[in-house]
Amino acid sequence: MRYVLLPLMLTIAQMATATVLDDMKDATPWQATASDQVKATVRRDVKDDSLCLDYDFSGVSGYAVLRRELPLDWPTDFALTTQIKGTSTTNDVQIKFVDASGDNVWWINRPALALPDTLTDTSFKRRHIAFAWGPTQDRTLTRSQFIEFVVVAGQQGGGGTGSLCVGALNLEPRDPAPKTWPEPRRKLGGGEVTLDFHRLREFNGLWFASGAATRVEVSDDNRRWKLLSARPGRALFLGEQEWRWLRVRHEGKKPPEVELRDAAQWPDRNAAIAEVAKALPRGELPRAFLGEQNYWTVAGVDGGAQRSGLVSEDGAIELTRGGPSIEPVVRLADGRLVTWAQVRTEHSLIEHALPVVQWRHADVELRVEAGADGSAKAPHLLARYTLRNPTGKPQRYSLLLALRPWQVNPPQQFLSTPGGVSPLPMLAWGDAQLTASSLNIKPRETPAEVRAAPWGAGPGLASLLQAPPLTQLTDSEQLPSALMRFDVELAPGEARTIGWVTGGDATALDTRLAVAAAQWRDRLGVLELRLPPQAQPIVDTMRAALAQILMARDGPSLRPGTRSYARAWIRDGAMMVAGLVRMGELQAAREFVDWYAGFIFESGKVPCCVDQRGADPVVENDSHGQYLFAVAELWRHTQDRALLQRHWPHVQRVVAWMEALRQSERKPGADPRFKGLMPPSISHEGYSDKPAYSYWDDFWALRGYKDAVQIAQALGDTPHAVRWAVSRDEFEADLSASIAATAKHYKLDHIAGAADRGDFDATSTTMALNPAQAEGKLPANLLRGTFDRYVAEADARITGAKAWKDYTPYELRNVSALARLGRVDDAHRLLAWFFTHQRPAGWHSWAEVVLPDARKVQFLGDMPHAWISSDYLRAALDLLAYERESTGSLVLGAGLSPAWRAAGDIGVTGLSTAWGRLDYRLVRNSTGWTLHIDRRPDRLPGELRLAWPGAGPLPRANLDNRVLPWQGRELPLPAGANTVQLEPTP
Repeated sequence: MRYVLLPLMLTIAQMATATVLDDMKDATPWQATASDQVKATVRRDVKDDSLCLDYDFSGVSGYAVLRRELPLDWPTDFALTTQIKGTSTTNDVQIKFVDASGDNVWWINRPALALPDTLTDTSFKRRHIAFAWGPTQDRTLTRSQFIEFVVVAGQQGGGGTGSLCVGALNLEPRDPAPKTWPEPRRKLGGGEVTLDFHRLREFNGLWFASGAATRVEVSDDNRRWKLLSARPGRALFLGEQEWRWLRVRHEGKKPPEVELRDAAQWPDRNAAIAEVAKALPRGELPRAFLGEQNYWTVAGVDGGAQRSGLVSEDGAIELTRGGPSIEPVVRLADGRLVTWAQVRTEHSLIEHALPVVQWRHADVELRVEAGADGSAKAPHLLARYTLRNPTGKPQRYSLLLALRPWQVNPPQQFLSTPGGVSPLPMLAWGDAQLTASSLNIKPRETPAEVRAAPWGAGPGLASLLQAPPLTQLTDSEQLPSALMRFDVELAPGEARTIGWVTGGDATALDTRLAVAAAQWRDRLGVLELRLPPQAQPIVDTMRAALAQILMARDGPSLRPGTRSYARAWIRDGAMMVAGLVRMGELQAAREFVDWYAGFIFESGKVPCCVDQRGADPVVENDSHGQYLFAVAELWRHTQDRALLQRHWPHVQRVVAWMEALRQSERKPGADPRFKGLMPPSISHEGYSDKPAYSYWDDFWALRGYKDAVQIAQALGDTPHAVRWAVSRDEFEADLSASIAATAKHYKLDHIAGAADRGDFDATSTTMALNPAQAEGKLPANLLRGTFDRYVAEADARITGAKAWKDYTPYELRNVSALARLGRVDDAHRLLAWFFTHQRPAGWHSWAEVVLPDARKVQFLGDMPHAWISSDYLRAALDLLAYERESTGSLVLGAGLSPAWRAAGDIGVTGLSTAWGRLDYRLVRNSTGWTLHIDRRPDRLPGELRLAWPGAGPLPRANLDNRVLPWQGRELPLPAGANTVQLEPTP
């Protein structure tokens, strides 16, 4: 029976046959909507009775939605079928199921779905529907109220114009799979074994526990057979299959033992590789396939994120984003293989930018160095391997470089660039280079041999060493491996280098690596720092953090990372700009600010993020203040009036948009907790379940209002400056009142993270101090209580008094907050603990997620994570000097702990501030210290003030035999005071 479902709740679980939910012949219940600047309409296609969503992305990112109310109770198991067609091959297609509240969403998400030209039956099962977002604790889809068909601009060349057409929508209840399947009926004979599973059986792959197959076929009627594979390997990943009969041909008398692997066991090809890895000697495949977390860093050039390489902690090098890897192995003269599993590994950086992996073994040492040169659009990877004989006897070694069909980026990484397997349709060796699809690897030295094997031959090193020589190999499973062998004889203590490049002159490898290192040294050394020896890791990490930000950017686009976060957020970018300009890196900051302005919506709404699809329309109400801050902060450090003039039209539209948002929350009778705030959004990462009145948004909005006023004043536009100053002051008052009202409502002794949640989030609250500089307008007891609680909870983690699951090093922002609040001991204790979670320590970076068990497998975000790099830079720089906006003062040394002051000299040369360049030294001498102000910022409106953090007695300050008075633990330095003597007091 065919009918259109009326908007009544229907219990489909009670029906034995498929139900037509909507035959799609009536467009009346359906509505088309779209995100900012995207156009969407509904039409009937009379040729096939389908309902079509026509869209035009108008050059931006976003989505078009076809939606109707369709109340449903969902059966325990089911098949949801529909018919679809369309014109796009690159856009994402989603089917969403929304509950009555509108807050909880389940979806079927198909990225870059190639739509057929004609209506084609498509079926989805319960396992294909995942919980997308929402506050519900029960994430099982049992009831929904609305259904949506959505077209989202795809990551790779998506957007444009097109249509998505949908035919009849049906739901068929199904019997759940049994907990235990009955043993299949087996039929042997004629060199084959046939398995009958009694009914249709779903599986994703086959595992051959023993023996080998020469052919695998399947059937649903025991008459017509479909070939799945000829000559499969031990693990045959097939993707979703559903058959009753399985037939396996084999050689020899005994048939192979074959086991099915379902979607839970093998959800993807990575799982199949992991099962193979566990059956091989440890070290022959990466630890990522053995259930162990691996760590990595980037090898790239400034602005070349899209084509950068990765280096694993174990020495593997990923050749390009999403591409294959080259893994080193050393074979000793007696045939033993030395892999990452048999060595002690050390890590370092050359000039804070080029990663090094050092293997230590009793019989051999191997040093792996990686770098890159060339343009950002077409960089070349450079790799050098140094074999050294640490023994007292001559040794013969073979360096084996294995090209593998998987990334350094591990399987659990799922955002933007799914990690793990990297399909390789073809390998070839010729003209002295190894070709893997579009990649060319040119070894500097000629290998003794180059071999290659398909996946079916086995990925173990023994199989590779016995594989045929390579000329060209095509693998039906797209998982071949190649092996380049280099033989070396070394006297005791002797070393030899071998290398390769992915472009350019391989014979110039040493020179190219040296030039790359020298260029990074010059780029990262604008700010000169001299700190005591125990603080050297802080300096090294500052240099590395700057390199990480530059390598993570794609052209002008500042990105948090090169894999998972391959897009630009204004949130991350604004904070990177703040770190870049203080380090003297103006070029990257200017390019980003100018580039991002081009994506602001016509309305004045600042997109939360931008990628190759264009501007993202997701509502995140921190964005507007962040754009205004980025423009103003860059101007403060450059005094570039032309910059402000370029951005002035955008600034006016953005402030108007922000004003409309603010006024929407100032209606008569508004709850004082919410009055005058930015409306709810999901900009704060903890509120992705449901939009919230996040103070994170409001601190950024306050910063934006302040900066808008300053921009208008700098351009001499008094009317705008006066009008916006009124908005600024009104917003600041509303925000202060809201914080107090929220604390009263929830009975808090701290500042809440969100006005409607009453939660605790000190890392978010740090924005009130930097960049908002609003501490003077906040209830002092709540501000103090916020960081009292944060420090207490952090200390509990540090001492082990409280177990912790994970944290993100965004918490580095608290180091800055504590230093600004005069809590230097707390700041340094926390900073020292954060440093213990740089993994590996020698690469001076943090993952986005840190776990107490370093080998526990979990999504880590990007490594390095450039937003965290910027958080670290801003915090570390605040230890040396920071601006106090309320008085126009520059505070020096707020993070110079007593231990640092006692240990040696401190010097800062070339630090850019909002008011000009700062150079100063605090030199230890026999009677105390001498403070030298070598360069005072030339636009400083207020005072230089020397902080003397700690609890000890203040030193006597003498200027030209005149004692200078302290104000609390800060020493105001008179204009012209270039040398001040500081003598300890009892």
